[in-house]
Amino acid sequence: MNIKKQYAQNLLDFLNNAPTAFQSNDELVKMLDASGAIHLEEGDSWNIEKGKTYYFTKEGTQCAAFRICGEPKETGFRIGAAHQDAPGFRIKSVPSRIDQGIERMTLEGYGGLIVHGWLDRPLALAGRVFVKDENGEAKAVNVNIKKPLLIIPSAAIHVVKGVNDGAKFNIQTELLPFFAQNSEGKPKFLSYLADYMGVKAEDILSFELAPYEVFDGCFVGANDEFVSVARLDDAAMSHDMMAGLIECGADANTSHIAVAFDHEECGSNSNRGARCNTIMQIIDRICEKLGYGAEDKYRALAKTVVFSADQAHATHPSYPGNHEMMTPVYLNKGPVLKLSPGQSYATSPRGTAFFKLICEKNDIPYQVFNNRSDGRGGGTIGPMISAEYGVMTVDIGNPVLSMHAVRELGGTDDCYYMTKLFKAFFKN
Repeated sequence: MNIKKQYAQNLLDFLNNAPTAFQSNDELVKMLDASGAIHLEEGDSWNIEKGKTYYFTKEGTQCAAFRICGEPKETGFRIGAAHQDAPGFRIKSVPSRIDQGIERMTLEGYGGLIVHGWLDRPLALAGRVFVKDENGEAKAVNVNIKKPLLIIPSAAIHVVKGVNDGAKFNIQTELLPFFAQNSEGKPKFLSYLADYMGVKAEDILSFELAPYEVFDGCFVGANDEFVSVARLDDAAMSHDMMAGLIECGADANTSHIAVAFDHEECGSNSNRGARCNTIMQIIDRICEKLGYGAEDKYRALAKTVVFSADQAHATHPSYPGNHEMMTPVYLNKGPVLKLSPGQSYATSPRGTAFFKLICEKNDIPYQVFNNRSDGRGGGTIGPMISAEYGVMTVDIGNPVLSMHAVRELGGTDDCYYMTKLFKAFFKN
């Protein structure tokens, strides 16, 4: 297996074990632990030293790592930011109901998902459950029921004559996954979940659970040139960013921070979304340990650069009219620099130059994305970070097709290129 495919296999292994942001966070922690990083608790007093890697987590879906190298007031910080949540469904607080002898799960949509791909697929279930422990306290347990547990059957064309016309669905009434045959009239899902976890149903306090396609991601194509897998957007960028920080090592001359956030797909307004204080908390605590005053901190911020990594739209050959064909974007052609004068992406001319020089000096191919003049792409966490901290921010991502679908399509080579880019970014 060549090195690019090995990197892609590592990414597939990561994503196959990370069906929700909770499991993704667990996988990032495993990577950091294996590299020798030191775990911190946010509420403890920190004893941090130069050259060592530290990390902490928040609420099970945010992971932040950092390392002090050199003097931040002279060289600034190199900050990587990505997110781990993805569009999909969430189970409601009353999780199931019975209709015509079938117990079905109740769902809410999360983020801008593509709905039709979820039909007729065997679905598993994962997330986090809070249970009452032996002391009567709340205990968080991450759960992954990786089996064909649920399915949303579509309506036959003979039943709904216009099923192929527009493909609109009502999540409240039409998209209720089958869980079990149940003629007793009393829902059994919570009892099933409790049995799976080895607890009592009455001890389940709360949960955040999401269905996902049960089949693992895989290579696709005559030469395995593509990867088909869920949650490329954006757990893949969290993986590549953290892998780049780990590979960078402690001999860099700039201090670096990497944060994988949650809740980007619904606005980032939470204590673990990109609008929270995590980045500034790390900077403040580093500066305090180094004996910096306010002026030294702002000197460091003036020299700081952020790479905001979120996936980029590849040019779809079936819909060329929906893309800016002066700057087409292809799978397996390297990281994408995202530009928008309307600031839906934060990249500036200076940031563009910075990105291009890093790529050229490290033999990393790159591409440039522009929206069509009569359209607008999605936003990222880049502009909010740039505005909040007053730092130069560059919006980047790997090219993907089927963005926000139940499975997304990426290029086999692109994980290698993005990890290499983050390694170079953190190193200097």
